[in-house]
Amino acid sequence: MGPDRALQYLEDLQTAQPALATRINEFADLYQRKLWHQLTVSIEESLNVPEFRNPDVLIHFYSEFIAVFAHKLNPLRLAHIAVTVAEQHKNPQDAVTFLNGVITDLIEAKHARPEQPLLFLRMHVAQFQLAIGQLKECKEAVEEGKQTLDSLNDVDPSVSAIVHYVRSLWYKHQKDFAEFYKSSLLYLAFISSDSLPTDQKLSLAVDISLAALLGDNVYNFGELLLHPIMKALSGSPYEWLRSMLEAFNHGDLHAYDALCSKHASALNAQPALVAHERKLREKITILCLMELIFNLPAEQRQIPLSTIAERTKLTVDGVEFLLMKTLSLHLIEGVIDQVDANVQVSWVQPRVLTLEQAAGMKARLDDWIAKVSTTSMILQEDQIAAIA
Repeated sequence: MGPDRALQYLEDLQTAQPALATRINEFADLYQRKLWHQLTVSIEESLNVPEFRNPDVLIHFYSEFIAVFAHKLNPLRLAHIAVTVAEQHKNPQDAVTFLNGVITDLIEAKHARPEQPLLFLRMHVAQFQLAIGQLKECKEAVEEGKQTLDSLNDVDPSVSAIVHYVRSLWYKHQKDFAEFYKSSLLYLAFISSDSLPTDQKLSLAVDISLAALLGDNVYNFGELLLHPIMKALSGSPYEWLRSMLEAFNHGDLHAYDALCSKHASALNAQPALVAHERKLREKITILCLMELIFNLPAEQRQIPLSTIAERTKLTVDGVEFLLMKTLSLHLIEGVIDQVDANVQVSWVQPRVLTLEQAAGMKARLDDWIAKVSTTSMILQEDQIAAIA
């Protein structure tokens, strides 16, 4: 297709879509003057216009106009435009076919650094493949995408975001709660959650909260509780989830039991929570132990098993099993003394502190500084007395 056909297409489009006449005239002018950057910007701005962002318009606009000069455009910006076009296809398989065609064209264009736009497009292909049940292809793309991302430098945030987002979708499909949790947090690190639609924001907040509760080896909730995405739960039917996360973060068994009673119907509406009720109890009991240890001064971490039993609502035998489990997960380090019925803890896993916990840490530091100051004054007085 030659340039004359591209211009003819714009004339036909202007006739069919008179409301877009001004924009179409701008496209034609920039195209004829070969101002590719300005034309890219104009097209990107037009994607937000409802009359333009229309399947009947946009799909043909790409194939009849953009495809003519696609090799002249910034490849990553072209990839972004192509994904928007792909989303207009009603059939996901058609979207896959379209994006694979764009990938082929991009490879043939032989750009100097095509890795990032190709990765961006391939991850969107994987997203569509997951939607239509092409699981093998999706899994391969997810694995290859992460390897490619790790090999790149100076990666555009949009590329990093889509890799982690599609990985989160894959792990959600696989019901791998821990990996979904990690991938979702990484995704949120590269986007502003405020830019997400309200319903998507709430859905993600619910999913990531459930994954935090259910994920193996997820014992730190501070980072999630501090994230802006959690604001989406406020005032929603899922507000109880935030309260549940706070109970886990504080290792508060009493609060957990109260929440389970108060929100029984909401909890029972979540099959994953019902199926893993025992696992949840074990996790919050471990967190109760960690919170107990964390709040003790380093020099006072020789703890009677009876003290732990009282806090965790376990028997002494149950405490020993709890300690062995926590040690095996490398959440704490220490030695159990069964003769004297205590445990000497030398290390507890670091954690991201909420503002409330940070305030508590500050108070402990202030107490420690006061003790050091008092000790220093006593030593100085003793030294002066000795000299006298």
